[in-house]
Amino acid sequence: MKIRIYFVLIIILFILSCSKETISPDDSLTAPSNLSLEQINLECIQLTWQDNSTAEEGFHLNRKIGENEWEENYQILSENSTTFIDSNLIAIDNYVYRIRAFAIEEFSYFIDASIDFFYYDVCFIEPLSTGMIILPSYESYEYRVALKDSNGNYVQRDYDVWFKFMYRPEGTNINNILYNTTDSISVLSYNGIAVVSLNAGSQPGTAAIKVYTYNSENAEISIVQSNIIIYSGIPNSINITIGGINTAEDMGGGIWRLQVTAMIADISGNPVEDGTAVYFSLPENPEWAMIEAAAYVGNEDANGDTYPGTAFTFLEYDGSHTNDSLLVQAEIGGILAETVEITLPIQFPVIDIYVVPGHLDWFESDPESPDSLIATVHVSIHDGQNNPINNQQVIFFSTLGQPVDMGTDDDNNPHTEQTGIILDQSGLIIKDWIFYRYECPPPAGDEPGTSTALISATILGTSVYESVTIVLIRYP
Repeated sequence: MKIRIYFVLIIILFILSCSKETISPDDSLTAPSNLSLEQINLECIQLTWQDNSTAEEGFHLNRKIGENEWEENYQILSENSTTFIDSNLIAIDNYVYRIRAFAIEEFSYFIDASIDFFYYDVCFIEPLSTGMIILPSYESYEYRVALKDSNGNYVQRDYDVWFKFMYRPEGTNINNILYNTTDSISVLSYNGIAVVSLNAGSQPGTAAIKVYTYNSENAEISIVQSNIIIYSGIPNSINITIGGINTAEDMGGGIWRLQVTAMIADISGNPVEDGTAVYFSLPENPEWAMIEAAAYVGNEDANGDTYPGTAFTFLEYDGSHTNDSLLVQAEIGGILAETVEITLPIQFPVIDIYVVPGHLDWFESDPESPDSLIATVHVSIHDGQNNPINNQQVIFFSTLGQPVDMGTDDDNNPHTEQTGIILDQSGLIIKDWIFYRYECPPPAGDEPGTSTALISATILGTSVYESVTIVLIRYP
């Protein structure tokens, strides 16, 4: 009898203990319903559902991105929860969520829903600084880049953007922190703009900066900007150049206006600072030329462009003095001056060529008919305003015959000549050309033999040329 009572007590205690681990009949553990997903901004998806349980301890939330595996128990939510905002979105893709209620060791059924999470991803980076970036010593520059989508619009999502120097003068830094070329600094973009401060040290030179970020597929999007100039110390040298052929402006009356360029550098060859005053002059003061005296580093050239360490001015000269030499001097601060000799180039040249006589005749029946005959080639060179040009070298070519006299160049090449004054006329070349009887076919019966020679003249250093034709005839 005692054994039976003891056994019954054990059964009762077991039933009582089990009743503590189960849901009471008055409570329920029913699956939630009406799961709804909404992309509320570029960073978040909001989940809402209906809580149908009365005894849950919370909810298990699982997540699946695209074709990836389920993230089990991605979130454990408290009881009576009906909403959750997922801000840990790592890719543009399809997001699937499933949720169930749980209590102790029991679980409801899952319910699920999916959403295509989307935003316009970064496609390229564009610097907002156009042209050269100029940094005087110890000064700062706000460097800004734009992150744009495939449509060319500023991206709305914020990205981590990295900046690093590819090369730089010593002391130049980003955000007042010295970095090696292997280091980078990260800032967060805002409304498609990322900003850092570039700061120059005391050393001049050039720098290049790389800017990069990563899109939703973890692909690098980057640019490299290399036109960053850090200004130098005091001027040390000047290099003066002028425009070449066909670069001058027609001022009328035979006058040409030509650009003069002065490149000023410090002792290390780095460009000097913008605003450095430069004074130009013509030491010989010729009556046929003048130069605009005042200029400064960083001013605009004839095309409206500016260049580091460079000053521009303009020289006007009479086109009849093309190929003449001229001294130009540049002075900085009354201390540094440099004089160079320049040769004024021809502008928009024109060749006029003719030959006298226009045909050469041999008569087979005349025993005194010579084996060779001479024609005279006349060439005149003018510029685009019809100024005659002396001292202009011309190269001759021909299909038949050959020049009689030697050329006027240093090599005595008979195929080259320089224009000059002939019979009080400037810009001329008169050159004899010899042709031989054998260069023309003999007559055939009563018909004369004929051949044609082409003589061409080309202005040295240009593509300008003209030709003239002479006819060779052998009569019976």
